[in-house]
Parts: sequence; C-alpha cells; structure tokens
Amino acid sequence: MVWSSVNARANHGSPRLASVSNGHNGSSPPAQPAPIVTKKYAQPFRATGDTLACLVGASMTVVGQSVLVFGGFHQYTDDVYNDLYQLTVHNGRYKWTNLLYIKGNRPSKRNDHSAALWQGNKLVIFGGSSDDEVYCNDVSVLDLTTMTWHQPEIHGQLPMGRMKHSSTIHNDKLYISGGKLSGSHFSDTIDILDLKKWVWLPSIPFVRRCQHITFFHRNRLYLYGGLAEKMDRSHNISFINFDTYQVTELQVNAPETPSLAGQHFAQVCGDDLVVVVTNPIKQVVSESTAGVWSLDLTSMTWRRRGGGARFDAGQWYYFAMAEHDTSFYLFGTSEEESEEYYSQVLKVDLQEHGIYAVPPPQMGSDLVQMLTSDAGRQLADFYIISGQDQTPPIHVHRLILLARWPHFENLIQSGMAESVSMHLRIPESYDVVHAFVTFLYADSIDQFDIDLVSDLLVIANIYLLPRLLALCARRMHAHMDIGNVSKIYHCAGVASQRGLQQTALNYMFEHYGDVSRTIGFRNLPKEVLLDFWDHTPSNAIITTKDMMQVDRIEGTEDTAPTNYPGGGEEEDDEDEEQDDDDEIVN
Repeated sequence: MVWSSVNARANHGSPRLASVSNGHNGSSPPAQPAPIVTKKYAQPFRATGDTLACLVGASMTVVGQSVLVFGGFHQYTDDVYNDLYQLTVHNGRYKWTNLLYIKGNRPSKRNDHSAALWQGNKLVIFGGSSDDEVYCNDVSVLDLTTMTWHQPEIHGQLPMGRMKHSSTIHNDKLYISGGKLSGSHFSDTIDILDLKKWVWLPSIPFVRRCQHITFFHRNRLYLYGGLAEKMDRSHNISFINFDTYQVTELQVNAPETPSLAGQHFAQVCGDDLVVVVTNPIKQVVSESTAGVWSLDLTSMTWRRRGGGARFDAGQWYYFAMAEHDTSFYLFGTSEEESEEYYSQVLKVDLQEHGIYAVPPPQMGSDLVQMLTSDAGRQLADFYIISGQDQTPPIHVHRLILLARWPHFENLIQSGMAESVSMHLRIPESYDVVHAFVTFLYADSIDQFDIDLVSDLLVIANIYLLPRLLALCARRMHAHMDIGNVSKIYHCAGVASQRGLQQTALNYMFEHYGDVSRTIGFRNLPKEVLLDFWDHTPSNAIITTKDMMQVDRIEGTEDTAPTNYPGGGEEEDDEDEEQDDDDEIVN
C-alpha cells in the first residue's frame, strides 16, 4: 500500500484582540486579526563530535535531553563494539561523545541487544549477539549517576540467549519478549526479571516475534510491529492481560493504517501508539510512504497525522523516543555523508501532530492525600471509629463522604445522633474500615489484597454500593486460589452474591484435598461449614485426579474406587494418607 506525501503543515498564530479607544464614549473598534505567522517544522541538524560511522545493531535510549547509544557492529567490517556514546544538545547544536571513562566492567561486545531505562537513572542491558556470534542471556546495569557498570548476581532459571528481542520495565520488573534464538527460531515467551530481588520468574507464553516493540498500557503488555517467522510485517497488535494471562491478537483494518513499506519505528505516548514511517533506505520511490500515524489504544482506531514531507530531507536509519515522551529523534545521513548513519539529527515534536501524553487521572490519589496527610487531617470535620478496641479514629471530610456515600448523606440529613456528635462507628476491624474509607476517597481497590477485598464485598452489600460490590466480586473471581477460596465462599454468601459463591463452591470441590488443609477452611464458622456440606451432592465421593484419569481411560468413571469404603478391597497402608489432589465428584 502506497501513500502520497503530505506537505508540511503551517501553524497559525491565534488572533489577538486589540482594544483602542476612539474617543466616543469609551467604545472600541472591532478587533483586528493579527497577521498570520507561519512556523516551519524543525529541520535536520548535523551532529558534531565523535563519529559513529556506519554503526548498526546498537541500542538507543533517551535519557532526559540526551540519547545513549551502546554496542552494535560496523556495517562493513563486522567489528562488534561495547562503546557507549552520548548525544547532547547545547544552543541547538548536537554533539556525539564517546564516553570512555566509565567505572566497573563493561558488558561484553554485542549487537542487537536491548536497553531499558530503570528508575530514570539506570540503564539495563540484556541479551544480544557477541563478537563470536553467541547469543547472550546476561544482564548488565549502568548507574548513570555514578557512571558505573555492574553485573548483578541473578537467580532463577535463566532465559535462553537471544537477539532482536524487545524489553520494557514496569513496576521494577524487566519484561523480555520474543527475539531470535539459536537455530533461527523465534521466541514465543515473556521472560520477567524482578529487578528488586534479581530473580528470573517463570516464562509466560506470548507471541512469536522479533524486531518489535512492547509497552505497558492499563496493566496489559502490548506488542506491535516487527517480523514473524515468515519474515512478514503486519499491523496486528497483541496484548496479554496479567490478571488472567490471556493473550489477545487484534487485526485492525482501516484506510488510515500505516504503510507496510519503508522504515518502521514505534513508541507509546499516553493512550496512543505512535508509528513513524520513513522512506526505504537507498531506494528510489515514485511516491512517498513516509508519515506519522497514531493508534488510539482505547478505541483501537488508526489516524494519520501527516508530516511525511519533512522526512524526505535525508535517509533515516534509526529512531529514539522515551515512553510517553512528546518528541522523538531520527538519525540518518545526508547525500554528502552517506556512510555516517548518525550524522543527521531530526527532532520531531509530536504536539505539532496533535499527539499529547495526557497524564492518568489523579483525583483519587489527590483525595487520598487529604486522608493521609497532616494538612488533610487538620481540615477534617468528622471521624469514623472501628469496632476494634484501642485503634485510632479515622479523620474524614463530610463533603467527600456526602458525595460518595448515600448512607452517610441520609444519616446527616436525618439529624441522627452521629450528625450531632460528628462521629460514626462501623462494627468492623480497623483495617477493613480504613480500606472502606480509602475506597470512598480513591474509588479504587487495586491496592488491597483479596482478604480485605472479601470484607469490602460484605460492606458494599450492607451499604448498597453497587460499584464497590462489582469491583470486589470481579477481583475475587479473577484471583481465586487455594488459600483464599474459603473466605471468598463465606463472604459471597453473606453478601448474597450467589454467582460468586457458586464459583467458589465448585473450586472448593475441585481442589478439596488442598482446600481442606488451609487455615481459611478450618476457621470457617460452623454454620458456613454446614452450608458447604449441605451443598455437597448426595452421591459425591472423594477420589484423586489420577484415579479419575484411569477411570476415564478404562470406561469405569461411574464405578466407586476400590479403596473407597465399600469398594470391595481392603485399603493398603500407603493409601491411608489422602493425596493432595483429592476432589469431590459425583
């Protein structure tokens, strides 16, 4: 698909209103529009300083107002490097510097590795191909404040060495996706390194891809671009939800999708995936395919943002952009320096194309500050006490509770004793009451564990809060496990959430052997245990999953196991101890 080039867009100044007295009763003549000011797009600059020549396969990382380039190999000699270059700008002039004086042991020479910025001041290097073409799986970290390399001691199952993968960091975890493995195979997993504990977590199945980009958006890891094993490109976008580990692949067909021809670069900016396409390298094209596109990640709609003509001034080899930044860099050559791949620098402002990184809503977190800060407590005009003795009162603000809690509004308007004494007692533990009040301020339960969420479900039912009820039920359903299912079953029953209670009941039957050994199950109130037994089918038996497999194979699924009382044979000593995978079946 070929797209026509788009002329550079003129930015028009806003008309200014003039107010000039004409001497008649102070009236003013009609405002005159200011002259239209045409602003040209930024033009490429030639970088000075150290030369990077025709370096390929290097990593590029934006750090503040500079760009770091590490590793790579020479296009023609195949020499592999572990040099670190920095691009800086001063008074509009760009300069490359080879950073020679760095403490610690540098990573080995490599190309086609990944580099990710951690905490704003650490560069994390993973993988790549060494100078003897061995695929690496090691990790090196450069502390940018002290300019010191170090190689942390890492535990867990090491992932396979790879090149041309992608990496991103989210919540202090390094996510490695895809890449080319030895034998020209492509990886189809996500490997996660906990950067606090330096432990590799178990791999997660994902998408088989290389030379792609991954990024997080709303607790999902997205994958876009790159090459499949058949070396073909597509506009498909894949993502994995880390609440369910479900992988989804979307094919977005629209007239305004980016051209598949040319050089492709991408990065996330707010709720948009930004895709930049430049013309093919060292090829004459009859019609430009260059431009800037954005994919709205909330509606999954493509939009062409224009800007293609500005990329015709050079051959663009490389791209650098920080996540959620509002500008990106292109690096390339001019006709006079066709083998200096980093000599031309073009910085593009995405706001000129109508793309903005809108920060996420902060009202909830801002209101929580009123609940937790000293200043917020000084402005409090009401307090809530829990049913737990010797716990402090929770200072709150009536205005917020009136807006968020209908029961509180009724209480104040009715003139009850609480409206006069300016305090309210909720007969729950302090942790539960504090969590409930925090929800009223933050409108979120993401920060609470399932144990607290289960208690909040009961409170939501008591005070008729449908949003809190639905949030709790959905979270409990998604995170049900052996350890918490008993409490979920109990609280779902108290809150009259029959669907959730039935799901928990089925889970308890399926994993009965493990569930029955948990503290949560053994601490269930007597009436709840009786309710559990009342729901047990009258023809249920206790068996093991292994025995059920044998029964299914032999066609005797409805026959009682021989080690069940009345089954016809005496129990062996080794069968007296129940298997951990026992379940109740009927």
